[in-house]
Amino acid sequence: MAAACSSRKIAEGATVADISARVDISSRTFFNYYPTKEDAIVGLHEGLPSDDELDVLRSGTSDDLIGEILTLMIGVFTPSDEALLAQRKALITKHPHLIQRQWARMIGVEQRIAEVVAERMRAAGTFTHVADIDDAARALVVTCNAVLRLSIRKVTMDHTSTASIRPHADESLRTLREVLRTLP
Repeated sequence: MAAACSSRKIAEGATVADISARVDISSRTFFNYYPTKEDAIVGLHEGLPSDDELDVLRSGTSDDLIGEILTLMIGVFTPSDEALLAQRKALITKHPHLIQRQWARMIGVEQRIAEVVAERMRAAGTFTHVADIDDAARALVVTCNAVLRLSIRKVTMDHTSTASIRPHADESLRTLREVLRTLP
């Protein structure tokens, strides 16, 4: 929403009222979705992933929990709107302080997902040998985020669209699994 309004004006002094008026919502509605203007610019808000997306992960029965986590994270962190993604990248490049907001939001997303992963691991009953399921869930989610970040880096280096991120993510996940199997 904010990045799409006017990248130059927003980052250089637009207020929440300016942004809200531009997209025809009240400032109060804006704050229902985004705690700050900067959070809107980087495109992440408290509700990501959605409760419905988390419920799908929670109730999943696949043996590929890591794959399901990665799929959810791809949906959260890679918008399908290429123009919007380009605007956000340009804003963050021009205003590096925005990356801190993006990292803070990423940590929040990881926490939301890790809570659900821990619930699922407990419900599965196959992780009883794991001393700290909450920590194990966080480790899985952070690992998936690292795979996603590596995939985004590959897409950026290849100068391809984020629509092509899935093959890169699958390749990175296969590599990670191979490395883990090889480690003593």
